[in-house]
Amino acid sequence: MELLHQLVMLYTSGAAAIAAAWPWFWPLVGGMFGAVLGSFLNCARYRVPRGLSLRHPPSHCPSCQTVLGVPDLVPILSFLALRGRCRHCGVTIGTASLWLEVACAMLGAALVAVAQAGLR
Repeated sequence: MELLHQLVMLYTSGAAAIAAAWPWFWPLVGGMFGAVLGSFLNCARYRVPRGLSLRHPPSHCPSCQTVLGVPDLVPILSFLALRGRCRHCGVTIGTASLWLEVACAMLGAALVAVAQAGLR
């Protein structure tokens, strides 16, 4: 139990040191987690109403059925880099996907920033 307490203290002091040195760091991490959550919500928003599994098949273009690679799955950045189109067939991806990821990223960043401010 003492070891666990020491590890928790080490972790919290390290997190506090990072927050003191770079106050933007933890909100950025929260924003990244929010964008990932938004990406998952986009997947669920598309698949659940159609009765599809969230696990299988892997993420793919609904138009050409090509399985998406890692560079195609980075929330927000992939959409912007590919200009809102499928890398393989060029079909347009709806902007609702982008805005859901952006909203979740902003919410994640805001929640972490508020929590961080409350801990000071």
